[in-house]
Amino acid sequence: MKISNHFHPWRQVRLPNIGILNRLLLLGSALTAGLLVVHVAVVPLVFRYSKTFRRSLIFANFVQWPLHIDHEDPASSGIEGARNLSIEYQSKVDNCHIKIGVWHILPKSVYERLKQHFSSGCDKEQLHKLLDEELANSKMPIMLYCHGNSNSRAASHRIQLYKFFQQMDFHTIAFDYRGYGDSTNVYPSENGVVEDSLMVYEWLRNTLAKGTKPSVFVWGHSLGTGISSHLLGNLPELSTVLLERPALPLPSGLILEAPFNNLADEVAHHPLSKLVTWLPYYQQTFVSQFVSRPEHCFRSDEHLARTRTLPVLILHARDDVIVPHVVGAKLYESIRQSRGEGDAPVILHSYDKSENLGHKWICNAKDLPEVVGNFVSTHRSSK
Repeated sequence: MKISNHFHPWRQVRLPNIGILNRLLLLGSALTAGLLVVHVAVVPLVFRYSKTFRRSLIFANFVQWPLHIDHEDPASSGIEGARNLSIEYQSKVDNCHIKIGVWHILPKSVYERLKQHFSSGCDKEQLHKLLDEELANSKMPIMLYCHGNSNSRAASHRIQLYKFFQQMDFHTIAFDYRGYGDSTNVYPSENGVVEDSLMVYEWLRNTLAKGTKPSVFVWGHSLGTGISSHLLGNLPELSTVLLERPALPLPSGLILEAPFNNLADEVAHHPLSKLVTWLPYYQQTFVSQFVSRPEHCFRSDEHLARTRTLPVLILHARDDVIVPHVVGAKLYESIRQSRGEGDAPVILHSYDKSENLGHKWICNAKDLPEVVGNFVSTHRSSK
């Protein structure tokens, strides 16, 4: 047998280039160090000293999806029996002209009766006059919806909720705050979006003053719970200062979907906070910014402690990771403790994790028609 002493090329073991490995290790170390610096120094500094950065995180109005929405035509977003209108006024908060985009969505039974008026050949001015009269003289409850952060009134989960309201035979008033949708593009602040909500609420009350004054309920979701709580907890003062008129009447009830007790606690319990809670300056840098700065505190617990005659229903899913259930439960306890015998009720209705409703999809809960229906029927009045 002949044995060859030659090595075949594919049997040779090539040693890696040590220089390349060293360079890769150095690059990895540099990237890790850079990320650590950003994590422990840059982000905390920006968060603490940049009002614009904090405001962007809170309101997220730079997120607009879906794109190219035609707010003038609600039907293009999947809503039948709806009209688009706008409310314009001079803002005392930002000292500028503000236009607020609004959708009025009819109850199912009313839309079925008036369907022919929504044809392409219908005169818009005549339609608005007809629907103003329908709203003012309605025997159906009216739901004023204050949406959460990001996107506009045409976001998919909001459309789904409007359809629920429509099936429940409610009128729906959905609007966009400044900086959202087709409303005036002004940087939002807590006082600014509350002022917008007040103006829509006043417009609705003025419309109802011409008719039989049906029951009005306010529904807030997520950040909208902080806005609606601020509005209704301070309605007399806001009416006097911003409207220069006597206090507007409270609605028949307030429904809060995925609420928080105050923004400081919401930030402390947010999942992203786990990335920075180990920092020795975490409390001072991240949480305290939402305690001491009036432009964004959203202290719903304090605001609603002032409205002992307002019935409140809280809806919260236990698998909500954006606004954890614990802060909704804190709000419930705070309102409950502020009320005594004979005061309006506050109800907490929680959804189990197994229902997979999360932060946005309580509108799909099987028992929602019963829960909301009972609350509305119990507290319907001619306020």
